[in-house]
Amino acid sequence: YHGYDGPFPPFNDAIVHRYVFTLYALDVERLAVEGSFTGAEVRAAMRGHVLAEASFSGTYTLNPRLA
Repeated sequence: YHGYDGPFPPFNDAIVHRYVFTLYALDVERLAVEGSFTGAEVRAAMRGHVLAEASFSGTYTLNPRLA
């Protein structure tokens, strides 16, 4: 399996986790990455193609004592 499952901290973790999501507008329809690749490889393929970006951050926990 290769993919992103979303935020999923341990249910009994003693801290609230912070997540940052960034959306990029690119000047290409598709990046030159194939098969299994890393985040670093995606960022390298995006270099020089970013028109704009926006970020959103938030916190998340599955621990009911911290919610």
